[in-house]
Amino acid sequence: MTFRRSLPFALLALAAFAVMAGLAARHTGITFDEPAHVTAGRAYWQAHDYRFQPENGLLPQRLEGLPAEWSHEPFPAAGNAWRDADVWGVARTYLFGPGADAMRIVFPARLVSVALGVLLLALAWRWSASLWGERGGLVTLVLGAFCPHLLAHGSLATSDLAAALGFTAALLAWWRLLHRVTPARLAAAALATMFLALSKYSAALFAPIVLVLAALRLARRADLPVRCGGHVWRLRGVFRAAALGGAALVVALLTWAGIWAGYGFRYSAAPGGGEAHFAMPWAEVLIEHTRPSGSVMADGVTARDEVELRPGIVQHAVRWARDHRVLPEAYLYGLAFVDRFSRHRLAYFAGEFRERGWIEFFPAAFLLKTTLPALVLVVLASLAWKRQPRRARLAYRLAPLAALTVAYWTAAIFSHLNIGHRHLLPLYPTLYVFCGAVAALAWRRWGALAMVLVAWHVVDSLAVRPHYLTFFNGLAGGPAGGHRFLVDSSLDWGQGLPDLRRWLDANAGSARVYLSYFGSDEPARFALRATRIGDGYFDHSPSRQVLPALESGLYCISATMLHRVYTQVRGPWSDGYEAEYLRLARWVIAQQAKPLAEWRGSDGKPIDDLSRKLELSRLAQLRFGRLCRHLERRAPDAVVANSVFVYRLSDAELELALRIDP
Repeated sequence: MTFRRSLPFALLALAAFAVMAGLAARHTGITFDEPAHVTAGRAYWQAHDYRFQPENGLLPQRLEGLPAEWSHEPFPAAGNAWRDADVWGVARTYLFGPGADAMRIVFPARLVSVALGVLLLALAWRWSASLWGERGGLVTLVLGAFCPHLLAHGSLATSDLAAALGFTAALLAWWRLLHRVTPARLAAAALATMFLALSKYSAALFAPIVLVLAALRLARRADLPVRCGGHVWRLRGVFRAAALGGAALVVALLTWAGIWAGYGFRYSAAPGGGEAHFAMPWAEVLIEHTRPSGSVMADGVTARDEVELRPGIVQHAVRWARDHRVLPEAYLYGLAFVDRFSRHRLAYFAGEFRERGWIEFFPAAFLLKTTLPALVLVVLASLAWKRQPRRARLAYRLAPLAALTVAYWTAAIFSHLNIGHRHLLPLYPTLYVFCGAVAALAWRRWGALAMVLVAWHVVDSLAVRPHYLTFFNGLAGGPAGGHRFLVDSSLDWGQGLPDLRRWLDANAGSARVYLSYFGSDEPARFALRATRIGDGYFDHSPSRQVLPALESGLYCISATMLHRVYTQVRGPWSDGYEAEYLRLARWVIAQQAKPLAEWRGSDGKPIDDLSRKLELSRLAQLRFGRLCRHLERRAPDAVVANSVFVYRLSDAELELALRIDP
């Protein structure tokens, strides 16, 4: 079909997405995962070393490392961090070391995601137009171009947008292949599947989707055209199954070869083909020793949902594939790593903390972070479909959308990895394609309402720009209320430092500044003269104070830190926390007048330097937890970039929050 009438509008929408995502890429601070992605990608090009972060998809990281490779940015290629495949250690030198300019490296890498986002939207537009006509295609395209989540992750150097593109492209390519087998369609299916397999290990979900779609195609009695050269055969009966099976085998073999090509047709993850030493040993990711795993809190209590780790089908399969060198070592390691750490992962949801997640986490995230007009359009499209007299035929055309939706939702709901709404990103292109049905099936009835809803969607997106990552709809109370339900990469992924710097320049004056920051950006590159508190897991500065004095001033606390997700003091303030806080605080008061060499432990015996620092660190965690307990009861004085809460605290209020005698 032609797209002459809608093409100018489509190009305008694609350009709008590119501009909005590009501006967000320039404005947004570095998010938590980005340093590892751009560093690993550069290591792949610079040294052909695939030990760095293989669990996050080779291809997106390769693409994101390419701009810095082309521009010959200095790259650290030696040291303990490199030897140990410590991607975070190398990243701190690469991005934040002397003479480094982090955004000069990260911004071009982000533009790769912008380009992938444009490709994704173009694909969704063409697919929707083939189903619903040009008007339906434009509805899909506008929804996608102004989707806060596609804009958020389309402006970050991570693998989430690449995974969404991979799922969409592979789904469409396979659906076309199942209806007409040609060399071009075989190549398209192979390239799309290869792209998906090298982008995210959730690609494993695609195999059952293909099986379901193939079964649906074979259940339909229509002939299967097969073209090779100038010859066309129209196959029937069992010959269709044989042809599709052969086509699937060809695509699988090409994908397998493509994975090997991505790693330079080399088994070893280490350059030179030697023995690879990963940041975490093989024994850990293969779970060679069954054991319990869980968090220990500052009061000495182990988290309630402790998990017993034992090897499963993935570990056994990876061990066999490793022994027979079926796939590159780094690819197998990444697969085992992802499975190992998807068994349990600390997460926050609506005031609760769990290691094994919630069934309702992703449904709630979807309802709270999808724009309300898009949700209404889904309902209208469903009603329009149900009113059609030939629903069965239409349902068949929608089968690939339904298959991905059902498979992905099933996996998401039962997943223990509940750390971010971003893991639902592959569902949004198919959702917007389905919304295009309103334009074809019910435009006369609901056309005016659909236009209002699309405009509302655009307004919601523009209202939150450029802080697209923080979008929440009215059900959550908007971005300001979202932290009550979700944090981490659903709201606060460390991106707020540039906005905080600007806010402090305008409002701080001579006040002392305290910062509790969740993220891997470096406050020093913004000349933030702040005392860090509560965030020892994310502050690698050698000058960090273990237990700094707290005085009146501005307390700037990331939303994730305010809810103490990654601390040893999670959940409600308990009697155990209170008792341990009082004990340690009184111990410090009793010892602080003495020289360090004369300090004694709580048992009265001499205490070494390491033990003293561990006790002080535990007190710092408890003190921060007690402070946050107080701050949760009062409104912040400002909220910066929807993700950093600022409190102006006096000495009297600090005394009230932290006093030793309650």
